[in-house]
Amino acid sequence: REKVALPLPEDQDGSQHDPAQQGASQEGGLEKRESIRRSAIFVPAPDSMQATAATAALLKEMNIGTVKDDEDDEYDLEGIDNDDVGDEPGTDSARIGEQQVGDLSSAAGAASNEDRGNSDKKPLQGGEDEKTMNAEVTDMSESQPYDAGGGARQDNVLASSYDLITGLLQAGDWPEKSYNVKRCTGLEVRQALLLWCREAIYIIDGFEQTDGEGLEGKINRLEKSHSTYYINLRPKEFVSVDPSTDPAKGTPEWAGEVQVQHPGAGDRGDTSLADKTKSNKEKEASSEEITYHHRSQRIAFNDLYSVYRRRYQLQQIALEFYDVHRNGTLIAFSNNAEREEVLSKILSSPLPNSIFSSSILGGSTSINYKKFMSSLRAKITNQWVQGRMTNFDFIMHLNSFAGRSYNDLTQYPVFPWILADYDSDEIDLSDSSVYRDLSKPMGAQGEARAEQFRERYEALEGNYRNEDEPPPFHYGTHYSCAAYVLYYLMRLEPFSRLALSLQGGRFDVADRLFHNVGASWRSASTENLQDVRELIPEFFYLPEFLENRNMFDFGVTQLGKTVHHVSLPSWAKGDPRRFIRINRQALESEHVSKHLHKWADLVFGYKQRGREAIASLNTFVHVTYEGQVDLDNIKDPIQRDSIIAQIQNFGQTPSRLERKPFPPRNVATAVKEKSIDFNALSSLSALTPPFCIVGAPHRVYLRVTMWDTCRVGMAGQADSSVGDMCLVKGQLVGVGKTCTLILPSKKYYRFGGPNNGVSVHVATTSARYREVNRVLSIHDGMHRAPISVAKPSLNGLWLVTGCMDSTVRVWKYDGHNVKLQATLCGHEGGHITCIDVSTTFGTIVSGDSDGNILVWDLRTLTFLRQLTSGISSANNISSSAAPEHAISASINHKNGNILTLVGSKVSLFDINGSMLASQNAETEFDSHNRPSCAVATDCPEWMEQGVVAVTGHVNGDVRMWGLDYDKKQLNMRHVIPDKVHSCPITAMRVSGDRQDTLLVGDKSGKMSVCKTLQLEALNQQELSVLVQEMRTGKAAELKYDDAGKNLAGGILKD
Repeated sequence: REKVALPLPEDQDGSQHDPAQQGASQEGGLEKRESIRRSAIFVPAPDSMQATAATAALLKEMNIGTVKDDEDDEYDLEGIDNDDVGDEPGTDSARIGEQQVGDLSSAAGAASNEDRGNSDKKPLQGGEDEKTMNAEVTDMSESQPYDAGGGARQDNVLASSYDLITGLLQAGDWPEKSYNVKRCTGLEVRQALLLWCREAIYIIDGFEQTDGEGLEGKINRLEKSHSTYYINLRPKEFVSVDPSTDPAKGTPEWAGEVQVQHPGAGDRGDTSLADKTKSNKEKEASSEEITYHHRSQRIAFNDLYSVYRRRYQLQQIALEFYDVHRNGTLIAFSNNAEREEVLSKILSSPLPNSIFSSSILGGSTSINYKKFMSSLRAKITNQWVQGRMTNFDFIMHLNSFAGRSYNDLTQYPVFPWILADYDSDEIDLSDSSVYRDLSKPMGAQGEARAEQFRERYEALEGNYRNEDEPPPFHYGTHYSCAAYVLYYLMRLEPFSRLALSLQGGRFDVADRLFHNVGASWRSASTENLQDVRELIPEFFYLPEFLENRNMFDFGVTQLGKTVHHVSLPSWAKGDPRRFIRINRQALESEHVSKHLHKWADLVFGYKQRGREAIASLNTFVHVTYEGQVDLDNIKDPIQRDSIIAQIQNFGQTPSRLERKPFPPRNVATAVKEKSIDFNALSSLSALTPPFCIVGAPHRVYLRVTMWDTCRVGMAGQADSSVGDMCLVKGQLVGVGKTCTLILPSKKYYRFGGPNNGVSVHVATTSARYREVNRVLSIHDGMHRAPISVAKPSLNGLWLVTGCMDSTVRVWKYDGHNVKLQATLCGHEGGHITCIDVSTTFGTIVSGDSDGNILVWDLRTLTFLRQLTSGISSANNISSSAAPEHAISASINHKNGNILTLVGSKVSLFDINGSMLASQNAETEFDSHNRPSCAVATDCPEWMEQGVVAVTGHVNGDVRMWGLDYDKKQLNMRHVIPDKVHSCPITAMRVSGDRQDTLLVGDKSGKMSVCKTLQLEALNQQELSVLVQEMRTGKAAELKYDDAGKNLAGGILKD
């Protein structure tokens, strides 16, 4: 499963921070591997192998099975029937009918996030420290749990109750205390154990501790449940039928009903649907088999990014952990005391890479969680008010602070409907009439319906006699609940499976499914008294949820319309990407920015409860509010179950964050009357697209401000080519082509030597290191041949190396040692030429000398897909011409898009491997100006005017590219006019907090710094031209002489 392309908020220090992540979801399951060689070969540590062997010996004595190291680094307890070894929950339905259905979509963090989207995909929560153990045991009663402490031991083997579990722990870890918890993913809740170790915590599914406290209790293994679903699959060539547009067409075809058992055993990508169905029925016939599933997840304190208090069933008993990859794990404790005990112990532990680290807290070692979060929320709100944060990020932060999470569908992040016009052929976002009224809840959008809700409340209030009766309310339903989330996301896995589970194994009737955006808006705003639902975050970043790529047969409505892809408003032109892009632009518009605080008051603020809520028509059933129900004091089990069911199914109101109005956002504009307001530019800076002029984002212009010669890491090079660069306190630091910089520590790796490894050197002097190029450590034998390329992650914690033998290896770097995580094989002979890695989206991209571009999952260290850039490597190989090399691969850290340069072909892909654009067909390169280097910017997809790619060329040119979404092509926006470089560009890096600085290095060792022009540097004539352009929306032309200088003395030229 894949990542979510979720845009990340900015932390208080300017770094990317996702407190809700959230891992949203994205389209696409893990594709069937094209080659057995495209796999991850894991190399466990010797101690880990010894622990596995010890566990295997114990299990053998206990007559349970054997343990082996498979090549996915998962420990499988092989029972009597090997075909019954199941996959990770969440992957069975994503793999059924893989060949008949094609790519199945998935969602993360339910996921965000991907993913975008990503979106998008691997286990719901995965990582290098996560292992899965599947066991099938016979000759035991179904109702009797297996007692690892001795109750069901065989052959009188004496063993500790923890012996089986400790086999899943990393060498050196030992549990100091254990807690019974529940792991929550979506709607699926699994009983688990949380083990507290000195340097990490473990969450191990499928175990429960009884008859004792601490490590003295007995460990029971719990049977994993099975669910059966019935789905209809449509053929790939299916065409949707709409009798209103084409009444001549008959009933659409479908591929037939398929029975799916989850978690299914033996579901493999090459197994036919008939075989799977037969196998599932055979398993159902056997009542003596018990299947256990144990997933062990390790969260090291060094990898912990954040932890948040969360609610579970409206009780304050849960915690949500996020690691440095933004993987979220939601667990619920038995009571609040245990939750607070674990939270206190975590906050007292060293957390070097977390938001609680001492570097942020000014050296303080004592963390008051409530004060820290209050301070952080105030800081986030202040950033938004000052215009330094997007509206999307602000709403995501509010959801996170209010306890909403992608991991709990009953408390999924809630977003507002923004637009009210879904009928026009075109839409003008500058027209305030196209927006919904953000000061009113959905139930008050239509005056006629609002009056009915008002009358209902007054009638209930008149019958309200005492506090034992339910208090009056306006709405019997809610604006957010699990059913509404699945209503929107039913076309994506794993939400399709969850929707089936909610509906008893089959999809709901076609008329009640999500099939038309405009119809859903009318139902929620004016037509339906039972519908006041709001939106979910995916409406603003994830177009895949609007498409039925999995080809599910959702049936036909009573009017004869086939439910397939979601019908979009006319202004979307039938393009889901266009719809999402315009919806996001509307969310970030000036009108919404001025009024968004009013909606926040309703959902998270002072209008959520009390007299203000009543006056605003904003009250719901009392059990949806926090603190209104005390489950611990409800002794009647039937009443308790009824209340829990109502909480789970009818929605939960977010925690109230403010008892006073949220402050409005300061909305600044660059043009005031007929001149530029220079005081407003600072507020506009943060949200200006990369390399665009602040105050005039439709213009792109860069000028060279500094140049220097590279002198670091040059020893032993055949030429003076620059390999990497960065700015350190305003000074340009560059290293040679066989070097790559570790940005946080200002060190660099040197690779390519005969030792088949890397060495770590000092890149710039400091108080600790006063000698540049000083060797700090040497790491030999990292590959079996010389390393051809190396790329560290932006946070410096990961290193990905490519070799001449076509292998890619992933390493963790702790500042002293590199530890191998996996060897990735799939390039089939071509040596590795380029690599990029994104910890934000958990993605690795690698390219080889045969032109192949492969995408890998950093979290699970597995192959995802191959990107096809329009140049077929197979054709190249079969022809007499040499294959085109993959020269560059670069990831956009805001949305996960991937830029590739293969030969002279520049292409842009989304995180799911779909091509978004390639260079304009009219832009043909010859041998003297072909691209030699390419890098992606972090331009969000909704900023259509931004620069998405930069290319360096063999003649020294540097070109900036924009993206035309409608034509699906890259258009050149700007060529840097200052001709500093005259030989091939070998390295580039996009720098600056808002990506307004470009570092360029060439083959001769020359380096330059190019910065975006500021309006203050323009003369009056050019400012007048820009003001006219922004007022009319039409680009004007300036007259230039042959030297590119404005005849009036200016410098601006596109």
